[in-house]
Amino acid sequence: MTRSLHALTSIAGGLLLAGCAGDGAITESTPGVVRTAGVSPQAASQSVAGKNQGDVAATLGKATVVHFDSGYEVWVYRWPGADRTSRTATELVVLFDASGVVRKTRIRPGYPSDRK
Repeated sequence: MTRSLHALTSIAGGLLLAGCAGDGAITESTPGVVRTAGVSPQAASQSVAGKNQGDVAATLGKATVVHFDSGYEVWVYRWPGADRTSRTATELVVLFDASGVVRKTRIRPGYPSDRK
């Protein structure tokens, strides 16, 4: 399990760095942007605990997905921040085990906007 968590941390970090490339603008067509009105990252994290991939996709929509050789997957969802960039977006990272069940979730709050 420790290897899986290390891998999750590495991939999540890579996704965060990838989000810093370019202008970082988040649009409605950006993969993983949550379009369900009124669902906070905290509520989403609690609602997907122990669910399978089909249930999570039905609740939150399409995610940014990273597949591992072990069969584990990481799904990342984003809630756009004040300036609609990846920097200010709050992220929910969901780890699925090889059977497709949620094993862990993590929320990364968005950074404050630099724009005044």
